[in-house]
Amino acid sequence: MKTAIIIPTYNEKENIKKLIPAIFSVIPKVDIIVVDDNSPDETANEVLKLKRKYFHLHLIKRGGKAGRGSAVIEGLKFAFEKIKAEKYIEMDADFSHDPKELARLINFSKPKTIVLASRYVKGSKIVNWSISRRINSQLANLLIRFILKLPIRDNTNGFRCYPKEAVRLLISHNFITSGYILLSESAYLLYKNNFTFKEMPSLFQNRRLGTSNTTVEEFLDSLVYLIRIKKTIN
Repeated sequence: MKTAIIIPTYNEKENIKKLIPAIFSVIPKVDIIVVDDNSPDETANEVLKLKRKYFHLHLIKRGGKAGRGSAVIEGLKFAFEKIKAEKYIEMDADFSHDPKELARLINFSKPKTIVLASRYVKGSKIVNWSISRRINSQLANLLIRFILKLPIRDNTNGFRCYPKEAVRLLISHNFITSGYILLSESAYLLYKNNFTFKEMPSLFQNRRLGTSNTTVEEFLDSLVYLIRIKKTIN
């Protein structure tokens, strides 16, 4: 069953040159779509070099930093229209999402079920997080669950596998968010359209190379959209 992996990037040159071979080593026939927001460190050029070796590697280069969420949606649309995959995965480029878990994500997914790698179910493990980051993450998830009533313990981890019909809905939706909070908007949209969710245990490792592209302030500011999301999607 044809699978596409969407990877949004911004200044991930050192990570992407290791991640792409790692993914192809575990799933050789997958299609990978890197959506780069014109990274100053020339991440896109590194992807172009890798394309010489990997035929199923694709690059979408955008004009500037426009948000992780919108990058994922653009990658999903490309994969849906050009590759015509049956399953679609979004993941980060910084190795916080382990390529070795990809096969489980794919195998657990069903036509009406989205599979999520979760940091907050039994069997999961978080490596190299500070106490403050753990607290902020759990508070954010509590707030999202309280407002949107989503049956998901980890709403802020962008390591997910979507079936084709879920992607059809996502790429036709007019999103009001574009950053990390789009993870909640997309989940709420799917939930309200009778899709179900399965959370699987995951090993989440803090990035070792590069710096995070999302500040705590940016994430907290984005939470004001939760009320708008609930009002917009019925």
